[in-house]
Amino acid sequence: MSRLAPSFSLTLFLFAGVIGSPALAQSTNAVAKAFAGQWVSYDHKFSAQASCNLDFSASKQGDLYPIKQSNCIGEMATISGWKIQNNQLLFIGTNKAPIAVVGGNQERLSGTMVTSKRPVIFEKLALAQKIVKARKAIGCSYVGYSKTCASPRQFSPPNIAEGTTAPLKILVNLNTRSEPRNNAKVVSVLKPNTCVSATVCTVASDGLWCKIKTGQTEGWIKKQAVRQKKWPILTFENGC
Repeated sequence: MSRLAPSFSLTLFLFAGVIGSPALAQSTNAVAKAFAGQWVSYDHKFSAQASCNLDFSASKQGDLYPIKQSNCIGEMATISGWKIQNNQLLFIGTNKAPIAVVGGNQERLSGTMVTSKRPVIFEKLALAQKIVKARKAIGCSYVGYSKTCASPRQFSPPNIAEGTTAPLKILVNLNTRSEPRNNAKVVSVLKPNTCVSATVCTVASDGLWCKIKTGQTEGWIKKQAVRQKKWPILTFENGC
């Protein structure tokens, strides 16, 4: 699980033993201001329409920083606020129960739902909208290193029933990351024609991310990328 951005993580860690001190309050307020604003999830597991939207407040009420939600369903429909716990953001529901634990930076937060254990990604709305617009403007995404444009069905997520996995075929040299974010730590590099097992997938502004397992390694891979900063490509396909 990722932590908050390094600058904030360090500050919070240094003051972890002085709960209630002015220094800790100031550091928490700085995090609240940095993360305040509109956030979005494109995962249909959490959204009634195109997206689940959250509005983070920078003003504390009681022991929480309030969150207003719209178009959210399931666990996310009950979210009421967040607080910091172990250098991560803990989302709290209207019944005071924890909903999700996330970490990351001011552009993207990723983590896990407490009850369902599903992955969740939230992105700053303004940046996410720009990424979605740019992705929709792509005329052709090549299948791996080929000169063939991917068909619409090739963008689909694999069918993963609960408690099972789905095979994926790697098409290019592909980084496996510790979290579904482009700046997350690289845990391995997969070679073309490698077959891996996907345990779960989720959707963000930059497309599909799947958590995979190969040997003793687990991590996240992204289905859409840009090769050599020029050519949009599909990095893997469903099935082996």
